Amino acid sequence: MFGGGGVLALLALLVPAPSPPNLAAGQALFALTAATGLGVAALSIRRPGALRSERFDTLFMVLGNLCALTSALGEALHFGTTYSEHVALWPMVFAAGFLGRRLLWVQAVLTPPLLALTVYARSLIVGTGERWWIEALVLAVPVVVTGLIIGFFRAAAEDEAEELTQQVGTDPLTGLANRRALHAEFGRLAARVPPGHRVAVIMLDLDHFKQVNDRYGHRVGDEVLRCFAAVLRDHAQPHDLLVRVGGEEFVWVTAEAALDPVMARVEAARAAHAAHPDARAVTVSAGLVCHEASEPLSAGHLDDLLGRADAALYAAKAAGRNCLHLYGGPRPVLEPA
Repeated sequence: MFGGGGVLALLALLVPAPSPPNLAAGQALFALTAATGLGVAALSIRRPGALRSERFDTLFMVLGNLCALTSALGEALHFGTTYSEHVALWPMVFAAGFLGRRLLWVQAVLTPPLLALTVYARSLIVGTGERWWIEALVLAVPVVVTGLIIGFFRAAAEDEAEELTQQVGTDPLTGLANRRALHAEFGRLAARVPPGHRVAVIMLDLDHFKQVNDRYGHRVGDEVLRCFAAVLRDHAQPHDLLVRVGGEEFVWVTAEAALDPVMARVEAARAAHAAHPDARAVTVSAGLVCHEASEPLSAGHLDDLLGRADAALYAAKAAGRNCLHLYGGPRPVLEPA
């Protein structure tokens, strides 16, 4: 939009004007429009991130309205015509399609007085009559309504996209994150770990789960999985990451200043699930690994941590299941008899 407006302003400077009301003033306004429009277009090419940053939204809204105003008045002064007043639709569409929702309403409120100013100034320049306010109103209503309609459909599309994103990254049976979302969510969790805290990755597996499906059917098996997911939520902290990676296998990512509280929460979750009536007496084996607090953590560490947690889980299974094993620890932590 800015680039197109800038090019049109440059072309207007090249078109001869037979009897301009004020040629110099019109050329100056067209030059200002061209410089602003092409300047913003050049910025978007050299630094595309600037257009995606909300810090510049208000500036772009102001510049868009400035271009609409200067182009309309420039035409009236340069040619004595009034076609450019319809360019007022561009800032409205720009706000509806690209800026934040708050600025869309600001633009909707700002458009009528700006159009009134433009039409009134043009009436003074070319003498189009005293009832300029009627023309301003006729121009403003469709411009504002068009922008609000675009904003409505944009908001609906964004809400639908957000819902689809959540569905893609969510396990439909348990409501936990799925394997697809694990890496992205782990990166966000790693970025907000408080200093001095250690990130722990726990791999959990429901013992002999296949026997539940074989004996009671998959519907009951699904109830057991949902039960365990609910138990994990009850024992997780608000910023923990809970993932069903497949079948009866789950991953729990958390952060603590010490290891003992993590192990205590895992043990409490295992005991709570085993005692739950919907668990069908299914026990849980777990493998736990901690990232050293002295080493910077990033999303790239996840695969290594998962591998170690998986190795600890297999050690717990080898020890007889129904226990927690710490990676590198001397022996599993067994469920009390």
